Order: sequence, then C-alpha cells, then structure tokens
Amino acid sequence: MTEVIKILLVEDDEDDYFLTSDYLAQCESPTFELTWVTNSNDAVEALKTKNFDLCLLDYLLGAENAIDVLTVLKANQINLPVVILTGQSDATVDEMVMRAGAADYLQKSEIETPRFMRTIRYAMVRRDIENERLERSKVEQKNKAKDKFLAHLGHELRTPLTSILGYTELLIDDSRNSPFQQELSIIHSNGKHLLSLLNDLLDMSRIMADKLELNIKDVNLSAFLTDIHSLMRLNAKDKGLSLHVISSTKIPEFIQTDPTRLRQVLLNLISNSVKFTDKGSITLTISLDEPVAENNQLASLKFSVEDTGIGMAPDKLVSIFQPFEQIEDLMRANHGGAGLGLAISKELVAKLGGKIDVKSRMGEGSTFTFDINPGDISSQPFVELELGQIQPVESESINLNVTGRVLIVDDLREIRRLTGHIVSQSNADISYAENGVKALEAVLQADEYNQPFDLVLMDIHMPVMNGIEALHAIRRHGQNTPIIAVTAASRKGLRESLIREGFNDVIGKPIDRFALANLLSQFLPPGNHVTFTNVEAQVADMPMKKPYAPEKESSQSEAIENGANSELSSEDNASKPTAPQKKQILVIEDDEDAAELLLLFLSHLGHTVSVENSGADALQAAKDNNFDHILMDLTLPDYDGYDLATELRQEQPNAILTIVSGHEADTEAMSSIGINNALLKPVTKDDLASVVGQV
Repeated sequence: MTEVIKILLVEDDEDDYFLTSDYLAQCESPTFELTWVTNSNDAVEALKTKNFDLCLLDYLLGAENAIDVLTVLKANQINLPVVILTGQSDATVDEMVMRAGAADYLQKSEIETPRFMRTIRYAMVRRDIENERLERSKVEQKNKAKDKFLAHLGHELRTPLTSILGYTELLIDDSRNSPFQQELSIIHSNGKHLLSLLNDLLDMSRIMADKLELNIKDVNLSAFLTDIHSLMRLNAKDKGLSLHVISSTKIPEFIQTDPTRLRQVLLNLISNSVKFTDKGSITLTISLDEPVAENNQLASLKFSVEDTGIGMAPDKLVSIFQPFEQIEDLMRANHGGAGLGLAISKELVAKLGGKIDVKSRMGEGSTFTFDINPGDISSQPFVELELGQIQPVESESINLNVTGRVLIVDDLREIRRLTGHIVSQSNADISYAENGVKALEAVLQADEYNQPFDLVLMDIHMPVMNGIEALHAIRRHGQNTPIIAVTAASRKGLRESLIREGFNDVIGKPIDRFALANLLSQFLPPGNHVTFTNVEAQVADMPMKKPYAPEKESSQSEAIENGANSELSSEDNASKPTAPQKKQILVIEDDEDAAELLLLFLSHLGHTVSVENSGADALQAAKDNNFDHILMDLTLPDYDGYDLATELRQEQPNAILTIVSGHEADTEAMSSIGINNALLKPVTKDDLASVVGQV
C-alpha cells in the first residue's frame, strides 16, 4: 500500500502554492495530501482539527515571518516537523529558523529538484525518531508511576499487617489465651500468607521493571543443600511426607551464584510439591553437566524437584509459568496463592543463567527441572553430596539442666532460629549474629558489659567474615569463649582441621538435637531446668555500641517458621538482661495501631517509650528530652522521613536512629544522614530486640 504523507503548506503566494502542489501531485510513491493556508492563525486552526505529518512554511508571510509562526506553534503546544521555504539562501536566516525549532530549510527554487524530496524524507525520519523518544518517555513515566504506586501499596499493606501479626503474637504468648491457641494460630498463619503474597507482587514488579539485581558470591553447595533440607523437612513431615535430597553425580564443592535467589526458587518448588502432595515423597536431585570443550558448552548445574502429588493435565502446563495464571482445578482445591511463585521462579532461573521446565501426569505427580550457571568451577574439587546424619524429627522436648548465655552465628535467619529453638529448651539466654563481624562485635561488647557468652555456635561459611576468620579475630582480642564450629561439609579430616584452627568442638548440619544437647551440657553451667513446649524461645541480638542494620528479609516471610516453632518470646522465659539499663525510646508513627503495637513490644522488652504521631511533635519531643533510641516511620503526614531524620540527628546526635517502615530504606540516604538501622514492616518483638536490645 502506497504511503500517504499529509502536508500543511503555509504560503501567502498563490503561484508558489500551485508550483508546490503540482510537483507533489506528480509523485507516485509516496503520495501527498496537501492542505493550503496563508497565515499563522489558519495554520493553528488546521493543526488543531486535523493530523499532519509535516508543515512546509514560507519564511515571509506578509506582516509575519517563519520565526513568528514557529513561536505561535510552540505556544499552542503543536509538535510536528516544520521545513522552512525561503526565496534565497541567507546563512543568518537559516541559523535563526533552525534555532527557533525548524526541522530544515529549503530554497523555493529547489522544489522541483531531488533535494526537496530528500528534505521531506529527512524531516519525516526525524519526526519518527522524536515520536519514538516521546513514546519511550511516556512508558518510562508510566513505569515510574507504577513503581511509585507499588511502593506506596507495599507500605500501606505492611502497616496493617504489622498490627495483625504483632497483636496476634502477643495474644498467642499470653497463657490466658490458651483455649484460643488454634484460632489465633489460624489468624497468624493467614497473616503471614498475606505477607508472602505481597512479597511476591513486589518481586514480580522488580523483575518486570528489570530492577532485580543478583548478588553473586561463592556458595558451599553441600552446606547450602543441607540448609534447604533442614528448612523443608519439617514442612514435609507435617503432612506425613518424606523429603529426600540426593545427587546423581559428584558436585563442585563451591559454586558462584546468588544463594538468596537460588534458595527462593528451591523453597518455592518444594513448598508447591508439599502443598499438592497428600502422600508419598518429594525428592530434590542435583546433577552436574560438565563442560564440553569442542562444543563450547559451559558447565550446567541441574536441580530436579519430583513429587508424588496430584499432578497436572498436559494442556495446563503451558500457562503455569505466566504471571497471575493459576490452574482452575487447583484453585478449586483451595490451595490459594496469587499465581506468581512459578512466574518469579522462571525469571529468577533465567537471571541465574538457565531455564525451567515441568513434566506432569494427572494423579501421578510432577517434576520441575531447572539449571543454573555455576560460574567458574574449573579449579573446584568434585565431591559426593553428604548431608550428614538426619535424625527423625521428634516432637518431645529435650530436658537440659543448663543455663548461661549462647551466641548463635549463621547467615541464614531460618537456620539461626531453628538452632535457637533447640537451645531454647534449656534455661540459656540466646543471642544471634548474622556473620563473623557481628559475632566479633557481640562477643566484645558482652565482655565489656561483664556478661560474657558461655558458648558460641559459629557457622563456617558466611559472607563478610567467615567462621574461621571470626574465630581468629575473637582470639586476637584475648577472648577465650568456647566456640563450636557448625558446618555442613563432611570431607575427611575436616573435624581435625577445624580443631587445629582453634575451635573447641565441631557439630554437623543439619544439627542433631541430641548431639547439640550433649555439647550444651559440656560447655554451659548447670542451672534450673525449664521445659518449653508450644511456645517460642525468647531471643534478642546483643545490642551493639554501633548498631548494625538487621536483615532485610521479613521476619514472617518464610513458610518454614510455621513448622519449626522457631522464634519470638514467651513471658515464661525470664531471660537475663542483655543491656545494662533500660533505654529511653522515641517512636514516631502516624498509624495509631502500629504505634500502640511498637509501644507494647518495647515496653515488654523493658524500655521507657514515648510515642509521637507527626514529625513536628517528634522534633519538639527531641528538643525537650534525651533519647537513647529513635524508631521512625518514613511516611508521615507533615514530613519527608529523611528530612525529619536529618533534623533529628542534629537535635539528638548521640541517639540511635532506626527506620521502621513499609518502604525499603535508601542505603545511600541512611549513610549520609547517619541512620543506623532499617526494619521492614511488619516487625516482631525479636526484630526490635535485635536493634534496641532488652532489659
């Protein structure tokens, strides 16, 4: 089909109009549709009522010139390419019209020459480029608006979830509510489900906006898979299922990947298998396809999650990796979800350098298989996968007649709390650290407060500072606290090697509860026995002189915590103080329910709390009183959160500033202002204890 170009000719000389019209009429491809006006007013009227591709504008129009007309067009926000027609070439005039916004200029004597057509073509190309730029700009603006909306939505949903989950936890912890434990647990479980859906939506938004970044690091594969097994076997057991983790080939000792995102994919696939399997087993199989030099084939690490569940019909498999898609039959089975888990997993696997696939048969089960790029493994030793001796999951408590103070160090929050759950069945007080640096700070400050730890359980493979480095640093500071190495590796001679490094003992992952009980009995002082059943152990990270930012992951986000009974406190567990005195704390929160919950949590931790609902009132309070710690929301009715933090820092230079918000904090802004920590709503009493401490 022949292209039709619509041209508006602004020309006050009739002869020139006929000359231009005759020439354009002779063109076969493209063809031209010409509209003629003689002044700027008629030009504006024509452009407002009809769409044109190009404007040919005479330089002199009686009392007007082209620059006047261009000014009028710009004032009326009319945007199209304009080619100026001049009687004779004048370099000064040419420069003036180009600066005024003309696309090009042309002498009238050149209308019947090839240059005229080239000028029109170039102007049209520039128009297309400009239109594409404007469209991209519109799309970018829409994406920014969407991102802003989702950030706002995240904050607005996290704030009520804070109240729902927090108050439910308080009710669960109150022994007077024991007749309603089942109902309260249902409320708490569904609140956490809402939080997981919110996290999925925000993850999907980041992926679609191409804003999800990977954090590639060295990962000990055996230790990583051991942690996965530890986290998920309790969920499987709750449904009477068995979970197996095996390797069909030798695997590299270390790979290079993003462990958080790989864990997210595996936990999602295994959780789905548990959800849709009523009897039988789930098997995670790992294998390595080694590189083939002659085909330039890179090494590939494959993961397969196979279950004996309800399966899916073949015609349903095409859509399950699409966002917001769910299989109708499964929805009717009341399994729930937003239909984002598999879509997120597909995108994450692609970012990790692989692809995901599924095979399934109705009534027989499903197998999800994906591969990732393991990085450069050419210098890695290849080992058999050994997860260690897995003990059956026991329901009874361990009776430990020991007391004292224990520091648990592991970069995985769930593993810290699973370990803490076992230790909590003694009368020992528990603190946590997420890497070697935090462990060193905790040990040194505990000694400074004359409350040294009696035992440290130290994971070996951690970011920032690993367990061996942390051990050496602690010993260099003259600390002789007993430190037990916790490792998933099982290679020959490892135990002897770690003992030579200076560890007092070694325990494998997954941690055998009876082996750990034996070690606690060896290293902790005897004390009155307290048995914990159906309550969660009270935990609090050691307060630091220079507090560190806590983990960003939400404290209720993982389904693992349901089965592990792994966190939060009971009034029945009267722990030793972990700080020398109670603190004066200012809470700044405009949501009254959320503010009241923070007040309750902090009061239970033994601190004195003042609450303000606006930035202005908070500043006045900061002028009138001295605070040890300030907890503040980022979204307030009268202040930008970072502006308020800047002013609070000036008023209270020695106070610790912690953001508690539904928005993820800007790390650069935190650093420049001097904000110490950030907690993402919803927060638990454990989260607050980790940054504020407890009396």
